[in-house]
Amino acid sequence: MAVKDSNLKHKTTMRPTQFLLKLQNINQEKLTDLHGVGSVLGKNLIEFIQSKRFEYLMQKFDILEQNNPTQSPNIIEPKTLTTNGKLSGQTICITGSFDISRSNLKQQLEDLGAKTVDNVTKQTTILLAGEDAGSKLDKAKKLNIHIASSIEEILYSQIQQELDKLLFNKPSK
Repeated sequence: MAVKDSNLKHKTTMRPTQFLLKLQNINQEKLTDLHGVGSVLGKNLIEFIQSKRFEYLMQKFDILEQNNPTQSPNIIEPKTLTTNGKLSGQTICITGSFDISRSNLKQQLEDLGAKTVDNVTKQTTILLAGEDAGSKLDKAKKLNIHIASSIEEILYSQIQQELDKLLFNKPSK
């Protein structure tokens, strides 16, 4: 995922085997929460991680690192610092049809600091639902996730929560 935030800092570097070990510990739900990873890709990645080919890859990187410790590649794990975006901390799933393209909606939400995801999970905080929303809307209702029909509605809700917090000492949802 390309990050356009100038607050990007490098958290840590790690050897390929360290990265692959971290990858082994991720579950499908966490994978599908990543931007651009849907349920099919998440399922395929999990199957690969559990395969003999993945195990073979781990062994080869381990041998490479042991035989050439100074020449072994490092993987940089980025860490995004907190942003001041109006929707910072929100995880938003988009479903249904809108007057503008989905990619444009995603870009607007990400520019406001939100993380956009392709699937509704318990980590989703808002569902942006257009016309003909379908099963994602049903799942969001079951999980008691806030449902909005426009970005303006999401922003209004955020402002209302901030006002409630300031005026009435109410915690955010």
